[in-house]
Amino acid sequence: MKRKKSSVTITGIIYLLPALIFVIGFNVIPFVWNMILSLQNWNGFSQAEFVGLENFKAVLADSAFLHSLWNSILYAACSTVGGVLLGLVLATFIYKLGDKEGSVFRLILYSPAMVPTAVVGLMFVFFFNPEMGLLNNFLKIIGLESLQHVWLQDKATAMACLVFVAIWKCAGSVMMMCFASMQTLPPSLYESAKLDGASFWQQMFQITYPLIKPMILLSTINTLGSQYKSYDLIQTMTQGGPGNLTSTVPIIMTKTAFTYGKFGRAAAQGVIFTVIVAISIILVRRVLRSEEYEY
Repeated sequence: MKRKKSSVTITGIIYLLPALIFVIGFNVIPFVWNMILSLQNWNGFSQAEFVGLENFKAVLADSAFLHSLWNSILYAACSTVGGVLLGLVLATFIYKLGDKEGSVFRLILYSPAMVPTAVVGLMFVFFFNPEMGLLNNFLKIIGLESLQHVWLQDKATAMACLVFVAIWKCAGSVMMMCFASMQTLPPSLYESAKLDGASFWQQMFQITYPLIKPMILLSTINTLGSQYKSYDLIQTMTQGGPGNLTSTVPIIMTKTAFTYGKFGRAAAQGVIFTVIVAISIILVRRVLRSEEYEY
């Protein structure tokens, strides 16, 4: 038995080794290097100079970075809340459909998640185009010309448009994860609830949602992380404009490093951003923590 256990352990280590090497090479080492780089002044060519916490002081005193940090928090929070709520509602409706109808609607509603983000951004640039965009032309057709707008160039609507597109993009993934979790619930729970006279929404709020709360938490964390690091959608649609109105931390980090040649300061921005993301995930875990159920 000892020999068998040791062979199983060795086999497991061998299978995990490629993934471990990948994680260390592409996550751990870059993170450590970024921490070291944040303490240095380096333009990418000359010898790096150790400056201690000077980069952090400069970053925290930079109003453009603080504005981008606020935009990142706002964008990630709104798109995550909207995407999770919409995905949960879609999963609820699909859960009650038959197998054939449900498979068709799952494919349709999940399809935005399969489209590359840059393609989604370009598609919605044309959608919001003030001259030939679908939205303004639709408003014109139905006689609401007064609502026509330069959607991506106006500070009142630019960020809202980005959040709308992000919700449209991520809701399908949340829907599939929640739907898969709903499929594991035993039908006997609903049969008992029906005998007690529970309505459809009472069953959802008192049985389904509490039991799939761990999956809701997982999908929320995944969505929050992906929205925080969103770069291609915002860069494709607004390039952080107008001005720096919709600029987020990934965009300003890229400009700081590759446009202005301040790699140390960009690394310090990344460290601060990582701390904010970690705090956000911890808060989400506390808010959505749930009890363990056996059924």
